[in-house]
Amino acid sequence: MVGILAFEFEPIKRKSLLKSLKGITQRLCKKNAINPADIGLMVHTGTYRQNFRQEPAFAAHLQQALDIGCANIGPTSKHTFSFDVSDGACGPHHALETIADLFPVIGCKYALLTAGDCRPNKETPWPHKPISFAAIISEDGPLQILDTRFDYEQENDFTSSTKFNKKYHTEAFTSKPHITKHRVEENCFIASSAWLCGEQLSRFVEWASSQNGTVTHRIENKNGRVSELNWRVKGE
Repeated sequence: MVGILAFEFEPIKRKSLLKSLKGITQRLCKKNAINPADIGLMVHTGTYRQNFRQEPAFAAHLQQALDIGCANIGPTSKHTFSFDVSDGACGPHHALETIADLFPVIGCKYALLTAGDCRPNKETPWPHKPISFAAIISEDGPLQILDTRFDYEQENDFTSSTKFNKKYHTEAFTSKPHITKHRVEENCFIASSAWLCGEQLSRFVEWASSQNGTVTHRIENKNGRVSELNWRVKGE
């Protein structure tokens, strides 16, 4: 079992996503006496790609900026495995599930989860005020990951549109978007479908930190997909 040991988030505002997450990660390591060299796994989720170019992964950019596991490879060198996991609003759950699966296999002391979103290009409508989020994952922590459930039965073929060079990339509204408003039902935190990945994680983790026992984080994407992640919270 793995859990969130520490986390921090901030509005990106005029900073670049890279600069924001680099600063947050460095502060987390300093506050919690963590040696960055002990981070053996880095996973990022969110929308950041300028003009929708898909490579290289943002996690690799962040790894280089933090200078973690970037030394020459040798018989005793420590390695850091970094990559992105993207799946729209459900990306945070896929990223956390991936970390939980890989953490014991890689055998590292800590993993780093980051989430953040930035406008793909100047022509794409962007009503969001994105938030960057980072968390240190360890074998134990106040927020422990239990299990994940993904439901694709209600998925529709809704596709959003965007503009690039004043021309539409995609325009296919064969179904209406699935709109969910944020609410809390007993121990279930239901996220707004309007939140981006950084906001999804920051709002949930901030709420969950004040709970005790088992809680659920539910994300309903605009295309109807639903994902739920169950947590065990160790209250004060």
